[in-house]
Amino acid sequence: MRRSTAATALAAALCVATLAACAGAPAADEGLERAEGARARTVALDDADALPDVVAAARRIGTVTLGHGPREGNVVVSPASVAVALAMLTEGARSQSLTELEAVLGAEGDERRDAFAALRTALGEHDGDPAVVQDEELPDAPLLHLADQAVVHDDADVSEEYLAALAEQFDAGIQRTDLTSPDSKDLLDAWVRHHSGGLVEESAIDPNPDLRLVLQDAVVLAARWQQPFGPAGTHDRPFTLASDEVVDVDTMAGLLHVAYAEVDGWRAARLPYVDAFHTDVLLPPEGTDPVSATPELLAAVDEALDARGGAASSVELTLPTLDVRGEPLDLLGPIAALGAPSVLDPGTADLTGIGPEDLYVGQAFQQAVLLVDEEGTRAAAVTELGMEASGLAPAAPEVRLHLDRPFLLTIEHTDTSWPLFVAAVRDPRH
Repeated sequence: MRRSTAATALAAALCVATLAACAGAPAADEGLERAEGARARTVALDDADALPDVVAAARRIGTVTLGHGPREGNVVVSPASVAVALAMLTEGARSQSLTELEAVLGAEGDERRDAFAALRTALGEHDGDPAVVQDEELPDAPLLHLADQAVVHDDADVSEEYLAALAEQFDAGIQRTDLTSPDSKDLLDAWVRHHSGGLVEESAIDPNPDLRLVLQDAVVLAARWQQPFGPAGTHDRPFTLASDEVVDVDTMAGLLHVAYAEVDGWRAARLPYVDAFHTDVLLPPEGTDPVSATPELLAAVDEALDARGGAASSVELTLPTLDVRGEPLDLLGPIAALGAPSVLDPGTADLTGIGPEDLYVGQAFQQAVLLVDEEGTRAAAVTELGMEASGLAPAAPEVRLHLDRPFLLTIEHTDTSWPLFVAAVRDPRH
């Protein structure tokens, strides 16, 4: 699907969403509260000593979560969104649950808080209206929209200290509703649609009699390539699937001057956006599933591409256009695999920092969308954690990198290497 077609389809979907809202769905921030006296913290990147450890932990979150996705087809996840959602949960965790979650996030106590506050401060410079992802043309400057909220069941006794921590650390608002009623889905859906720019249409949380609290995190990116691909270079080209079947896919081509590196047989190029962010495309050794990438490999590739600095190579690059969407990814497996199983078990979860009621993480989902064309990238992810009551032909190029078989794609904040999105592209047909 070419950009114009994708934009038309997206606009149509958003019209449907808008009509649904007009038909009686609540406004996204209707009834939004703020913890009294709480203000979002600002921390400079230089004052966040644990930031490198938190970034490394987020890479691990990304690879583990990607590995728990479907074994066939394309998968896209947002390590950043999962990390922030878990960091929100960590503010209410105690004892073993706190120890496990802090190990997953790579830092403890105030060092952890400073790292996440510094990331939000730095990334907040690029905030704007998430609805720009529905525009036919990408914005001149990159947009990165972040949003967080806590949806509290009407009768739940949730600590004011916990809600204040969410507001101070994550600028998270609070909404209250009857989470035991199916009608509360409208409120959850409206927030998801608005803060994903319409790329994610509804919440994955299932209201039920035991649901007490839902933590929602959203991230939206709309960014234009620094070196756009010429539309004339886009046409069907062969792509070899993991099964060795060769299919024709809509593929862009260009001669780009970008950083290029090879690490352990993986070949990588860095495609910068006009400011602040970049995409890395990684072609694994032939026959290697892209989800086999480790956090250590991603860190080594990032370091190698950083080291290239201004020493760009002339790279003849082919890259399929992408429209990657999938079913909600259940995060319960990844959370356990990352090393925090206690929060999932009613018998071991200690989330008493949230309130006196015995709670555990009964639902956890992420939904992510990645759209890539000649102009740039549109992407969105929503992560939700549901706490339930227990019991309840130009000049010859120097390099040719043809992404014509399964490959990995990452999107990062350039100054911090914060991993916003990572995708395993096994079959780019759309």
